[in-house]
Amino acid sequence: MNIELTPVKIKKNPPQKIIHPIPPKNGIGSEEDTLLSVYALRPMAKIKDMNKMFKSDKHILRFKSKLISSVGSDEERNFLISFYCRDDTIMVYELAERNSGRQSCKFMERKKHKNPFTKKFYCEKDFSVGCTLYLNSFIFKCLDNDEYTKKYMKENPEVFTDCNIDSITSRLRLASNKYESYESYLVECLKNIDTYGKEYVPKENIVEGLKRYKYLYYIILYNY
Repeated sequence: MNIELTPVKIKKNPPQKIIHPIPPKNGIGSEEDTLLSVYALRPMAKIKDMNKMFKSDKHILRFKSKLISSVGSDEERNFLISFYCRDDTIMVYELAERNSGRQSCKFMERKKHKNPFTKKFYCEKDFSVGCTLYLNSFIFKCLDNDEYTKKYMKENPEVFTDCNIDSITSRLRLASNKYESYESYLVECLKNIDTYGKEYVPKENIVEGLKRYKYLYYIILYNY
């Protein structure tokens, strides 16, 4: 019909992304089991990291801990927190002293716990001397660990930064930013450590002196 037709561009609306809310845990199995039934019509078994299971099968990190509570009697209670590197599960055992009126027993069953702030499950890099753990409705403070745990941490400095000499050195240098120079910072450190001017500083005096630098205390204490 001798009519020239020009193409017309039609604007298409962007596809709407539908986000389905994840239902809460139904009480059967773990939280991961509930997620598997959400993502698949036919629930499948959880895919396990076999390399991690075989590599970290016998590695258990143990920490002596205290319960942070407003109840006065809880200050006398001692706990042993065991972290199983095989599957990132945590078990808490209460250590009762003689004539304390309590009995040594399992305080918390072995299972995975989620950090309420990061919303992620606890892993081995979250554990160190001085760290705070939120397990269910209880708060624990890790005070010390056994020799095997210390050895394991020193052999894995890429995971545990408190055992990495480069990371420790950088954090020690961080405190020098408040001083005019790095030399003046070192002089101030020596004054706090060698308070009597004996020109010889034993290990105990180093730890006591660095207590004034609270954010470095647990690092130095752990490496000793």
